[in-house]
Amino acid sequence: METRYRGGSGSGRNRPVLRSVFGPYDDESFNGSRRKRIPHVDPLFASRHSPFVLIILLVSVFTWVKYADNRLPTVLTEADSRTSPNSFIAERAWKDLVTLTSYGPRVCGSSENDVRTVNLIVEALTKIHKNKLAVYNLEFEVKRPTGSLEITFLNDVFTNSYQNIPIIIAKLEPIGTYLHSNDSILLNCHFDSVPASSGASDDMISCVTMLEVLRVLSRQSKPLRNSITFLFNGAEENFLPGSHAFIAGKVDKNGEVGHRWKHDIRTVINLEACGAGGREALFQTGPGNGWLVEAYAKSAKYPLGTSIGEEIFQRGFIPSDTDFRIFRDFLKVPGLDFAFVKNGWVYHTKYDTVDSIPQGSLQNMGTNILALTQTLGNLDFSEVVMSDAKMVYSDIFGFFMIAYSERTGIVINVLIAVGALYLIWSDLNGDVLQIMKNVGVTLLAWACGFLSSLTVAVLLDIFKYPMPFFSYPSFVYLLYGIPTIVAQVAVYTHFLKGIEDQTWMATKASLAIITLLITFVTRLAFVLTINVGFGILGWIIARRAFKDSQRRMLLYLLIGELFPLSMSFYHSTSAIDVFVPIMGRSGTNSLPNIFIGLYTAFTLSLPGLSGIVPVFVFFKNRFFRLSAFFYVLVIGFVVIGVGRIPYTDKTPLRLHVVDVDRNWFGSDHRTVSKTETGFWFFNLDPNTHNMFDSMKKNVPEINLMVDIDNQNCKDLYCGLPLFFSITKLVQTSQWIPKPTGLPGSLKSRVNMEITQDEFISQSRRRVKFSFSGPPHLTIVFCPGPQYELVKWSLPSQIPKPHVFFNGRPTYFIKHGRGVNFHRFEITIDFERKEDSGNEIGPLVDINFSAFHIHGSDMQTDRLKEFVSRLPSWSTTLAFSAVTNMYSVL
Repeated sequence: METRYRGGSGSGRNRPVLRSVFGPYDDESFNGSRRKRIPHVDPLFASRHSPFVLIILLVSVFTWVKYADNRLPTVLTEADSRTSPNSFIAERAWKDLVTLTSYGPRVCGSSENDVRTVNLIVEALTKIHKNKLAVYNLEFEVKRPTGSLEITFLNDVFTNSYQNIPIIIAKLEPIGTYLHSNDSILLNCHFDSVPASSGASDDMISCVTMLEVLRVLSRQSKPLRNSITFLFNGAEENFLPGSHAFIAGKVDKNGEVGHRWKHDIRTVINLEACGAGGREALFQTGPGNGWLVEAYAKSAKYPLGTSIGEEIFQRGFIPSDTDFRIFRDFLKVPGLDFAFVKNGWVYHTKYDTVDSIPQGSLQNMGTNILALTQTLGNLDFSEVVMSDAKMVYSDIFGFFMIAYSERTGIVINVLIAVGALYLIWSDLNGDVLQIMKNVGVTLLAWACGFLSSLTVAVLLDIFKYPMPFFSYPSFVYLLYGIPTIVAQVAVYTHFLKGIEDQTWMATKASLAIITLLITFVTRLAFVLTINVGFGILGWIIARRAFKDSQRRMLLYLLIGELFPLSMSFYHSTSAIDVFVPIMGRSGTNSLPNIFIGLYTAFTLSLPGLSGIVPVFVFFKNRFFRLSAFFYVLVIGFVVIGVGRIPYTDKTPLRLHVVDVDRNWFGSDHRTVSKTETGFWFFNLDPNTHNMFDSMKKNVPEINLMVDIDNQNCKDLYCGLPLFFSITKLVQTSQWIPKPTGLPGSLKSRVNMEITQDEFISQSRRRVKFSFSGPPHLTIVFCPGPQYELVKWSLPSQIPKPHVFFNGRPTYFIKHGRGVNFHRFEITIDFERKEDSGNEIGPLVDINFSAFHIHGSDMQTDRLKEFVSRLPSWSTTLAFSAVTNMYSVL
């Protein structure tokens, strides 16, 4: 036995404590009488150097994580192609990227996208074909299919119709005896962009990556076992019709459904972006089919991805979608979905240029995708067992990836959690009540930590400091992390007074129990298993290796906390770098301060600092003083450094301004009974409304602004031009009236005609509508109270309505066409309800909107002048639109 003094305050400071180095002990009074046995554990952290060691540890971990997260490979040049002919040459692909983004935005339906870009990609494919080796056959063709599909996005449902949109398909196939099967791997990118953006990262970088992969493969003397199909689609930004066109579109009315090569596809590699720069991340897999993740883990030189990100994306926390879902849902093949996710502030803005992309990012993607394509290209699919099994996977700082089945993960989680609980139970002499108390205290500590972080978020909202972290994502660790940990230390200090050395066991026992509870529900459990497993291992080794508390503490931190802490920060930092820019487009009713605050509290409390908090508990007084000092600096930075406008020219506020003419037509559908003209702001950033006051000096028209509740309007869809059905994302908007409308040339081409109207039975009425306008249209049909929409001529089914207007279902159709003019025609059957009686009402109300989102028609001079006065810390997507309201009797 040895005599030690337990840290703490009050009488406990002077009372001698007898402790066994490796476990429980009997506390005896000075007169030798036996008192009630209270289990204790020899403290790992009772070293006077602990605070300094911990500071060094945290700084080192954060520095390492930032290095690992931003590490990019050396760029290979064309000179390297002579010594490395089978390598991805980023310089060659970079030249393609510069060429294909040099002429600005490429909106589907524009000549820049449908003609110029198509011609340049075909030209590149022609050169590759000319230089390929004879062991390969290379075919490619341009198609312009027509079709439609049902889309569900953020709980809204709409129909996406497309007509003559451009796609380019190429197929590299071994010839003769080299061809072992008809199996093919599909690589997909999209070459179109959103309006006003050159789309260098979203998604031209992916297309030039595919061109270079094809270039390298076609020059390899040993051909792959399987063919490789390359799909360059020109309409992803229209909400995914380009990929659907390959699967189910028709080139002519009586032609084949989908492209003939679709039948050979066995798996898909989809390349996307919601940011620019950094490394491409694997963020969706499957469905099921863990062999795909294993193939990526085996082949990728610079892997990046985790099943955490996959679950976050698939649970709808990120308001985006990719072509991956189309291949998954319509082609019914598994695949891998990759995207650049760093620097999300440039996503869908004018800043998405080649200047925002390091060439190392292109080298990183190209090296990985080339290796993955080669691995899958040599796979014998007859030996592949398709399954629904999911994988638990994570890269280790970008050097390699671990992957195992979800079932294996459950076994590992349970074994480690149960083992940890047994060791803690054993070390406390089976005192279950003490374990339960410790767990209860830990849950209370975490709850108080969450509450402290939530309080900070609410106070920021009350005092109108929106998203002070928006331009500095890592700042969340100080802004929300300090109050979270301070609250936890305070709880442990109060409730475990005198037995502070049990704080560590309390956190690990709680994590083990939570791991057992969630392991059958989510793959996220593995991050807790890492913490528990390494913590227990470090605890056992350190306590048996050294009696000296300083060495013991240092060894424990190195074994038990260094790797879990590094991985936790690696995952959470990557997630925060993704989530923070997304808060700027998360919708009008989102709560960014609260969301980021709670997320930060979670990552620090459970997988992050749960093994570090016990150190703070032993040195609580010093910790509280340092925390108070640093938090004063944090508050000063928020108030003085950031202020109430958290945006900069590099991390801007997103604004959407539409120059709108709204027209209400009479019963003849030709005479306009009312017109309103104005600028319509629809806001994806929840703080936009709070920013208007700071704009009034340069934009006095804001004083005339009227708020619109998009959920409660007297007109169908408020008589506004919604580009997509996003009523749940954008629930409020603003309208600034203006005295003059759009030029007549923009309005006159937007019209609706009824070319057929007849009763085909006593209760069923068939109406054929014909709509004319620019390439991008939306039409919302709302049947009258006495009618139901029962059939239409679009290839896709009539969706189940999710949005209602005055209790009546609505049917939202987004229509996009290619550069050549075609009217959009649709035939609809309406059935009169049996219980409608003799009531008189409209057959259908219609909101018909047309969008001028490219070329000279996109912005009038008045709109350009208005936008020029908006602040430099904002970026504005501004275009013109016409909305016509009809009521068919």
